[in-house]
Amino acid sequence: MVQDRELLGRISREAKSYVLATMRDALEPSLLDHLQDPGFHIFYNAPALIVIATVAAGPWALEDCALAAENLMLAACGKGLGTCWIGFAQHWLATSRGKHVLGLPEACVPVAPLIVGHPKSSPPTPVRQPARMRWIGP
Repeated sequence: MVQDRELLGRISREAKSYVLATMRDALEPSLLDHLQDPGFHIFYNAPALIVIATVAAGPWALEDCALAAENLMLAACGKGLGTCWIGFAQHWLATSRGKHVLGLPEACVPVAPLIVGHPKSSPPTPVRQPARMRWIGP
C-alpha cells in the first residue's frame, strides 16, 4: 500500500507520461485532455493506493487478482470507503521502473491498482434492467 502523497504524485505523473507516450492514439479526446492536464492526478488525490499483484504464472492468476480486487472493493464499501480501479496506472506499474518504485520484484505482475479513500458523495443507484435468463437443457 502506498500512502506517501509525494510518491503518489510521482507515480501519477510518470504513469500519465507513459500512457501518453505509448497509447495516445487509442485514447478518447476527453481522456487525452485529462492526461495532458498537469493538474490532473490519476489517483484523484486519494490517500491510499493498493496494488494487487501476482508472481504466479498459473492460468488463473489474473482472474484471481481481479477477484481479490473485487472483494477488497466490496469490503471497503461496507466500511463506508470509496475505491476505484485506476487503469491509467496499470501499464506503467508493470514496467521495470514502476515495479522498482513500488519495491516489487521483477517477476511480479501488478494487476489491480486500487485507490481507497472517503468518497465526497455516493453515486445514485443505476436503473437496472430485469434479468434475462435462458435455461438450456431439460
